[in-house]
Amino acid sequence: MTAEEARNAAFDSLYLGGGTPSAVPAGLLGELLRDLRRSFAFDADTEVTIEANPDDVNADAVSAWRAAGATRVSLGVQSLRDGELRAIDRIHSADEARRALRLLLESGLSVSADLMIGIPEQPRSGFLADVDELSTTAVDHLSIYVLELDRAKPMAEDRRRRPERYLDDDGQADAYLEAGERLAGAGFRHDEVSNWSRPGRASRHNAKYWTRAPTLGLGVGAHELWGERRRANTASLGAYLDAVEHGRRPTVDDRPVGALERAREEIILGARTAEGVAAERIDGWLRDHADASLREDWAAWREAGLVERRGDRYVLSERGFLVSSEMLCRFV
Repeated sequence: MTAEEARNAAFDSLYLGGGTPSAVPAGLLGELLRDLRRSFAFDADTEVTIEANPDDVNADAVSAWRAAGATRVSLGVQSLRDGELRAIDRIHSADEARRALRLLLESGLSVSADLMIGIPEQPRSGFLADVDELSTTAVDHLSIYVLELDRAKPMAEDRRRRPERYLDDDGQADAYLEAGERLAGAGFRHDEVSNWSRPGRASRHNAKYWTRAPTLGLGVGAHELWGERRRANTASLGAYLDAVEHGRRPTVDDRPVGALERAREEIILGARTAEGVAAERIDGWLRDHADASLREDWAAWREAGLVERRGDRYVLSERGFLVSSEMLCRFV
C-alpha cells in the first residue's frame, strides 16, 4: 500500500495482536491508538481489538483501553485449570483468567476468549466444563484451538513417551465436536473452523482474512493483502527499526497474487467458514487444475458427508472442519 492509498482508504477494523499488546503500558497503548486514528480514516463504528493476557488485565488498563477507543478484547484464557496452564507455561492462573473476564465484561467491552484442546493432563470432561463455563458468561466469541505439538517439540516428545497424559486424536476430535454441539445449544454460531460467536458478534477483523478483504499490516512481522499484492514485514525488530529510520518499508516479501493463487486462496480460506465456497469456484478448479486423485477424493468426501452442497455453495460439515487441513492442502 502506498502512502496515498493509505490516506484515501477508510478502515472499519483495527487489530492489535500477533504478540502481547496488553504488556505495553496502557498509556502508551492508548497513545498508539490515538496516533493511528490521526493517521488513518476510521469509520465511526470501527471494531478495535486488543489481544490480552489475563495477568495484564486490571481496572486501570481496561479503563485506559476504553478511553483510547478499544471496543473488543481477545483474551488468552487457554484453560480454566491451573495444572493445565502450568503445563503450557502460562503465567496466569485460572482465577486470574476469571477475574480478567469479569473486569472486561463489567466494563462493557466485547470479549473473545481462547481455549485449547490437547494440553497435558487435560481430561475431555475438564475441557468441556471450561466450554460450558465460558458459554454461560457474556462473552461474545470463543476460539478453540488444538495445541500444535509441531511447534512445541519438548511437549511432542513428552506425548510420544507418555501418551497417557494426553487426549488421543480421536478423543480430541470427540471433544471438538461435542464443544460445538454445546456452543450451538448456548446460542453460538460456528463461524469458522476454530471460531464461534453469538449472533451479530462475530469478529469483523478475522472475517477479513477469511474473505480476502484488503488489509494493511503495520509492525514487526505483520502481513497484508492490498491491491492483490501480499506483503510481509521483517520479524527482526532491529531490521524493522533500521528500515523505518531510513524511510524504507520494512518488507521481506512483496509479491503479486495471480489469478490461480487467488482462486486457490478463495477455496482454502472460504472452505474454513460457515459460508463455504461458491460451487462454481471449486467445480472449476476440479475441472481445470486438479488431478484424478483429488477429483475422486472430492467425490468421496461428499459421499462421506464431510462436504455438503447448499444451494450454489459447498460447505464443510462439522466433521469436515475436523479434517479441513488435510483436505484443503490438496488444492495445490
